Amino acid sequence: MRTLKRKMHTAIAAVTLSTAVSAQQYVSPEGDGQVLLYPFFSVLNESNTYLHIVNTTDDNKAIKIRFLESRNSTVILEFNGYLPPNDILALAIDKDEKGGAAVLASDTTCTVPALGTANGSYGGTQTTLFNGATLRRQPFVPYLYDSETGNPSIERTLTGHIEVIEMGVVDSSIDLSDCDAVLKLWTEGVWASNTATSVTSPTGGLTGNSIFINPNKAYSMNIPVTAIDGWARSGVNYHTGTGTLQPELDEGATSARVGTVVHDYTGQPRSGALALTAALSTGSIYNEVQTEDTIAAETDWVVMSPTKRFFVNSTAAFAPFTKAYDSTKADTTACEAINLTRFDRSANKTTGTGTFVPDSTGVEGQLCDAVSFMAYEGKSALLIDNATSVSFPYQNGAAKIKFSNLMPADNAGKVLQGLPVIGFSATRIVNGAMSYGYAQKHATNTVTSGG
Repeated sequence: MRTLKRKMHTAIAAVTLSTAVSAQQYVSPEGDGQVLLYPFFSVLNESNTYLHIVNTTDDNKAIKIRFLESRNSTVILEFNGYLPPNDILALAIDKDEKGGAAVLASDTTCTVPALGTANGSYGGTQTTLFNGATLRRQPFVPYLYDSETGNPSIERTLTGHIEVIEMGVVDSSIDLSDCDAVLKLWTEGVWASNTATSVTSPTGGLTGNSIFINPNKAYSMNIPVTAIDGWARSGVNYHTGTGTLQPELDEGATSARVGTVVHDYTGQPRSGALALTAALSTGSIYNEVQTEDTIAAETDWVVMSPTKRFFVNSTAAFAPFTKAYDSTKADTTACEAINLTRFDRSANKTTGTGTFVPDSTGVEGQLCDAVSFMAYEGKSALLIDNATSVSFPYQNGAAKIKFSNLMPADNAGKVLQGLPVIGFSATRIVNGAMSYGYAQKHATNTVTSGG
């Protein structure tokens, strides 16, 4: 496996982006689409994260599976997956002996490169299980950020997020259940010379689910997954090799549909990233909080921005973001100011930006990482060691975060307010030696002006 070398590869010639703008990206209300966004994984404190990627269609699917760390969404592993009709790819994320995290699979779904193979200093392993299945383990790697002086630690791979992009429909003449034959297509077959052969444009139908579990504390919870449909540009073949960092989320359609309103960014800089940002943009997030002493309740919020990296990794940030990422700093600098209002269950409230504690962390009233963790009253339901502590003056209730950021105007002059944010609240309730947990997706709202 030679994924994620220090030198980025050039684009595969088969990915020639068309100028068609008929496709419109949107958050799928049905929960399936061409892109899946998993907002969170963690292996901290002996936790594990599991995920399924499901092909609900009768077509062969080629997908890109990409794992990204939580600080700046730097890629820590990617590979191709080939799903036959109605196939489910099951993966697990666990702590690795080298100090980072690793992805594991005993699934027979074909991946290229095969999991459990060589990858520089972070090579994989294969183990035969009691039932004859092969357990493949592939460590996450720091190759794309270990030159940073701010925080090059392998421990950055312990938390993060995942994205799955459909690259296209593979012709039914290719048997994706025969992984040896699929691998040979890349080494000496048609895909070695032309990745577009026998592959057509994405059509959607992918769905997924994820579970966070801590066996020692005997609790788990579902992680909400966001599906994007209409992502692919019309007529584009996105099938690429591994180690290319392609396709990227910003290579999709340049228009977005938000409710019934279409926002077209065709011709603007970062147009594909702007379209997906518009589809995900929200003026606020709202969710419940429970810190009740009598049931030892703990609540975290996970606030994740899938497109942030396309706007902050320059000397200056681009709207809707305001602060750039500085790789020389130990603390994340790409921070966005927020306004937090907290409510009890009778609608009493407190308002203000100065709600984060302790003040000495320098993140008071701000969200800084690509995946930000907020632990109400400093007790983390997800066992996140560096979660930002947020005061909550009630035993239970709710909170709302408002974003005042503005996106660039679309081609019709319409401006969306907010940030591209997904995520959930995670609550753990302790019952003696046992616990139980539940997660709720953030409620969002769209704010548009102009046009």
